[in-house]
This record gives sequence, structure tokens and C-alpha cells, in this order.
Amino acid sequence: MNRYPAWFSVLLLLSGCSSGSSQTATLILDNPTWERVNVEAVITNSADCDNRGKEYVETKDFVMTKGQTVKVQAPKAESICWRHDRNPNNPTPGDWSGWSRAPLAPGQTAETDL
Repeated sequence: MNRYPAWFSVLLLLSGCSSGSSQTATLILDNPTWERVNVEAVITNSADCDNRGKEYVETKDFVMTKGQTVKVQAPKAESICWRHDRNPNNPTPGDWSGWSRAPLAPGQTAETDL
């Protein structure tokens, strides 16, 4: 004889399927301006986007085309910093714009232009 109703088993199954995604924060970057632009995004707990110490999590480098959006996820709602070519119309490797930074809360999604 089963001591638990069938719905309890289903509830347990569903709770096991849920991920820790509520801790994840997402920043959506939009490129409304440039035909092609190199972007560097850094996920960090540091207020200093250049700091690669213990608070640093990950760097993502990607190219965006005009009208494209890219989602950058911070697994534990760390801050996301981003920068792009200083002159996207005539890029020079390593010549970046200044950093922009978005401190995010768990489960938050934010969207911004480059």
C-alpha cells in the first residue's frame, strides 16, 4: 500500500527538474549602430572590470553585426562588464572603448545598447 498520493510523486519529480537558474542573471546586449563590432564581456564580482583576481569568473569575446542581440549570462548573478572596439568602423586589435558595467540581481534580465 502506497503511503503517498500519486500527485506527491509528480511534485517530487518536478522539483528535481528545476535548475538553479533563479540565481542566473542575464544581460542582453544590442548593437543598433555598427555593421560589425568586436565585443568583450567579463563576468565578475569585482567592481574593477580589469581585475582578474579571485572575484573574476569568465571572459567572453564575440563579434556582433548591426541589429544583432547577444545574451550574456552570469551564473550566480555576478556583474557583467562589456566594452567594444573604440572605433568599430576602423578597429585596431586591443584598442577598446571604456568599460560599461551592469550589477545584476539573481533572476534579473536587463537589456542595453552597446
